Amino acid sequence: MEGFLIITQASIPVFLMMGVGYLLAALKQFPKESFNAILNIDVKALIPCLIVDSILGNQALKNFGTLLSAPVFGIFMLLLGLGAGLITRRVAGLSKEEAPQWRSYAVTVGLFNYGYIPFPLALALYDQETVGVLFVFNVGIEICVWTIIAALLSGYSLLKEWKKIFNMPLLAIIFSLILNFAGVPLPGVLRQTCHALGQCAYPLGLVVCGGVIYYLCREESLLDRLRAPLTATVLRCGLLPILTLLAAMFFPFSVELKRVIILQAAMPTAVFAMVLSQMFHADSALAFRGVLLSTLLSIITTPIWIHIGTKMLM
Repeated sequence: MEGFLIITQASIPVFLMMGVGYLLAALKQFPKESFNAILNIDVKALIPCLIVDSILGNQALKNFGTLLSAPVFGIFMLLLGLGAGLITRRVAGLSKEEAPQWRSYAVTVGLFNYGYIPFPLALALYDQETVGVLFVFNVGIEICVWTIIAALLSGYSLLKEWKKIFNMPLLAIIFSLILNFAGVPLPGVLRQTCHALGQCAYPLGLVVCGGVIYYLCREESLLDRLRAPLTATVLRCGLLPILTLLAAMFFPFSVELKRVIILQAAMPTAVFAMVLSQMFHADSALAFRGVLLSTLLSIITTPIWIHIGTKMLM
């Protein structure tokens, strides 16, 4: 019981930070037009600094087994979710002819929030080594997003969006891993700067997510066409976590990777599922409802699944 309370206490600030963004937007202090600029700074500067700070000197990432198995299991988790979405399309009330709808539905089931929620939780519950493994785990997710998910949503060639894999976070991971293996430290001033900037990355991103949710709630009705998003939420927050944890029990993963899997299994649908649906002209409204429902439910389910996952894997 004590462990569950610790997990819950660590989870609450994550959702409160999103609440700050929602409240600022509601008070007209957070204009929608500023979101892209802020996220651009976050993704291209602050998150790379956090990556450098988390990977350099990380002994867990000198293990080739962890370096290989982390992104591979990330790909497995995403494919498991996408498969569940495709198989349950008819359960969600979507026909084969409704391509934009069932494609967005599959991505809403499959794409979990692999960034903005698990990183602060990893810092609160675990250590810097776990955060470093989390970044490497997400390499597999990023590859799937710009290949498999891009192809699924657009219906185009799998190679169409491959160049987008090479973004600033991925380049920072590659750079940091090379320095970490070589044992080359950054000068003290640069390391301190990376640390200070990196600490801002995910609080800022969570605040923006809260603002995004506020404006989407104003633009879209949550109560329309609920069958598909409700089905997606049940799968994302109910069935897929236990399937993921059961699969992970069969592998001799490192402690840090087990922690990462526990966190990622407990995540709701990623806000990015909605962004991608809009980008590739699928059903962004369906994705929005799935994101909002699963995020609200995850306030309760995330601590529960982290607690269950810890009992199963640790």
